[in-house]
Parts: sequence; structure tokens; C-alpha cells
Amino acid sequence: MAIYKRYKGRRLKRSDRDWDKGAWWIEFSLQSQYIHQSVPGARTQAQAERAENQIREAIYERRYDPGKKLFSEFVDETFLPWSKANKRSHREDEQRSVTLKDFFGEKHLRDIKPMMIETFKRERLATPTKHDKEDRPRPRTPASVNRDLACLSKILSMAFDNELIDSNPMRRVRLLKESPSRERFITADEEKRLFAQLTGRRDHIRSVVTIALNTGMRRGEILGLQWEHVNFLARTVFIAKSKTGRTRTIPMNDIVFKELMMLKQDAGPQEFVFSNSRTGINIDSIKTGWRNACEDAGLVNLRFHDTRHTFATRLRANGVHEWDIRDLLGHTSVRMTSVYTHQTPLNLCHAVNSLTNAKLGKVVRFPRKKRVSSTKQIAPSSRHLAVEHVSAQQHEDVSVRTLAS
Repeated sequence: MAIYKRYKGRRLKRSDRDWDKGAWWIEFSLQSQYIHQSVPGARTQAQAERAENQIREAIYERRYDPGKKLFSEFVDETFLPWSKANKRSHREDEQRSVTLKDFFGEKHLRDIKPMMIETFKRERLATPTKHDKEDRPRPRTPASVNRDLACLSKILSMAFDNELIDSNPMRRVRLLKESPSRERFITADEEKRLFAQLTGRRDHIRSVVTIALNTGMRRGEILGLQWEHVNFLARTVFIAKSKTGRTRTIPMNDIVFKELMMLKQDAGPQEFVFSNSRTGINIDSIKTGWRNACEDAGLVNLRFHDTRHTFATRLRANGVHEWDIRDLLGHTSVRMTSVYTHQTPLNLCHAVNSLTNAKLGKVVRFPRKKRVSSTKQIAPSSRHLAVEHVSAQQHEDVSVRTLAS
């Protein structure tokens, strides 16, 4: 009999610093059955031992069949506790699990087959989503359905790891083809119209947007920013908790420095930069204020996350290297950064106008040179090309033109 704690794929000892974060696991063999699974509901070793004894008793009485566990039971007992303990995005898993349980909830894990998942994929895509104030339906995107399928795949993968199913049926299901990533960033005119609406009760949102446009920080990173992570002397902002789990340091430009200095002068003893002045509790959402400000400014299809796209696009337009943009955004690869950087119409206009004053040249041929080998045979001729600058008056007589090097 083995009862132990496990965290992120490794066994823990009581002296391990992650001991309190680990989940209890049981492992034993009985009557040709090998049991190795987590006990998410167990908080103590005694509770894990009771769970093991119940499984042993069920095996003795020939009523133990792990494949008969309902999908909803496994999600609530195993997947969601694991997600909450290991993922910062566990709230998204909770929301998607509701949708998955509505369709697969009363089905046994072993009864979930690829064709059943294909049915869910088709019906989910046909279900409209609602976002605006009037609850007007909008078509659901393939990307949204793929996120649901990714959550389902993780659930079934955990069931396979716990030997509740023989294989993950999601391995034979193709994801939907997604449309290319959107290219949305804030223009100078849109920024002016937006800031005109961020006054009065929305003034704190103005500060949030100002920091976002000049640092590329995510909304959660800004709202969770603490004063202890703001270094006015070094003019840096330290991100302790990011989406990728990595820390990073972002330098302040003059705009961010002045904005944070102004907020510091008006701040009380609260821990967070953005907090309720009466309660001292940090502000964790600006969704309603942001949406209303965009509607009042006449900005369509603009998300707060587009401020990161705007930050990256403006850096690229100013000639900043993609590696530096990657580090500022906190990406793990330049490929992800390329999704955030977009070419503005003005930059493209400058690109084509650069040809206007370019010097042109023509390709000329040198005379052929016959080379005779030792056997008196004539070798094949070769052509040597060179670029010769010519004046504008000669262009009309040139049939082949190239840009001068």
C-alpha cells in the first residue's frame, strides 16, 4: 500500500516546501487490478486511507468499475480541484466545465466516443453567444469552440492518466479551422476620442489605459500591481505574477512615471495601486466602464487587450527590434510577438513612397569570351551581369531595369 502526496508530477516529502500544495494519491494492486489515482477530496492522510479502503471493499465485492464514473463526477472531484491548485486560469476552466457537463455530464467516461465529441463540436458551433447590452445573438467563433475542446481533452487526458479510460478519444477529433488573428489596434484619432470619455467617475480607467498603452501590461497585471513593485528611483515596474508564470521588469517612460507619481500622491496606505478609496480593496474589473466608454466614443470591436497590440505596433513602427518587444510583452517566443505587431497604413504608405526617389539602373552584357581547352574544344559561354547607373534620359532605351544597389 502506498499513500503519498504529489505535486506537478513529482512525489513530495514532508520537508518539501510544496507539501501543502500537493494532492493525495493512492497506489496498490489487488486481485489483478492496479489502482493508481489521486484523491482530490482528501485533505489529510487519514481521509486518503479511507478512500483506499472503500476502493478495496468495492473490489472485494466485485462492484468496482472505474469506467462507470460519470463525466460530471470526475470533473467536480478531480479536474476542477486540480485546475484550481495548478492554473491561474482556473476560472475559465470552471466556466467551460459547465458547458461540457451540460452535454457529457450524465455519460460514463468510457462511453464518450469521438463521434459523440463531433456532435458536441457541431452543436456548440451552432449555438450563438451573447455579448452586448441588448443580448443580441452573435455567431460563436471556431476559436471559442476549440477552447472548449481543449478543456475537454485535458479532462479526458486526466481520466486516462488515472486509468479510468483506455485512451483519450479527443486524439481522433480535429479542431475547427480558425480564422486569421485579428489586426486591431488603436489609432491616434481613436485614442483621442477614447480619452475624452475617460473622465469623472472613469478617471481611474484613464490611468489604467495610459499605463497599458505605454507598458504593454495586461489588464490583470495592471489591476494587480502593488506599490512595493513600483521603483521610482530605478523607474521600473516589476511584474511578479504574469500569465506565463514568469516575472519581468518593465521600464517606465516619462508618461508612466508621471502617471504613477500622481497616483502615489493621492494614494493612502493601501497595498495596491488601483484600489477602492473607501474599502482599500483592489479593483479587479473595469469591464463595464471600458465597454461604456468605447460605446460613447463610437469605437467598435475594441477590447482592452488591444492596448497590448497597440503598444507592440507602435514600438515596431519606431524601429524597436522584435526581441525587445517580446521581452517587454513577456512572450516566450518571437512568433507570438508577431501576432501583436501590425503594419499601419501610414507605414505601408511610406514603404511604397520610398521607391519614388530610388535610383534606377540597367543590366548590361559583357562581350562573350571564347575559351579553348587543351583539347581544342570550345567551352560553353557564360554571361556576366553588372548594374550600371544611367540617367533618366536613357531609361526609355533600356528594356530591363533593376534597382541600383
